[in-house]
Amino acid sequence: MISAAALLMLSSMLYSLRLSSGSFPKPLSAEEEQAYLKRAAAGDLEARNILIERNLRLVALKRPIRRI
Repeated sequence: MISAAALLMLSSMLYSLRLSSGSFPKPLSAEEEQAYLKRAAAGDLEARNILIERNLRLVALKRPIRRI
């Protein structure tokens, strides 16, 4: 189960992406994704972050998070 902090972080990242560019970043090509996957597996945090950012569209919420 995703914690409240993780949901808050994800929603703020999605919100900032929408504000900054109007849409999500362009997806990686198959070759780029393979290269970043290899780097991330070797411990490269920058490659890991790029993979996360470029694949956010796959986990974007369809409805807003209910605020309490």
